Amino acid sequence: MSARKATGYSTGNQNYTYPEFVIDERSGQVAVNLVDKNSGQVVRHIPSSELNQLARNVTAAPGGEAGAQA
Repeated sequence: MSARKATGYSTGNQNYTYPEFVIDERSGQVAVNLVDKNSGQVVRHIPSSELNQLARNVTAAPGGEAGAQA
C-alpha cells in the first residue's frame, strides 16, 4: 500500500504517543496511527471508517460542531 505520512509535533514530554496521519494514495482514505514516541511502534490504528464515526459523534454532541462556543 502506498501512503503519505505526516507526524505530530513534540511537546517535550518524554512519555507519550503522537498521531501519524496516513493517506492511501490510491483510495484517498485517511487513517491515523498513534505511535509510541520511545519505541516508534504503532500502539493504535484508527481506520478511516472509525474516524468518520468519531467526526459524526462530535458534530452530534450538544453544542454542535467541535470548537463551538457555548
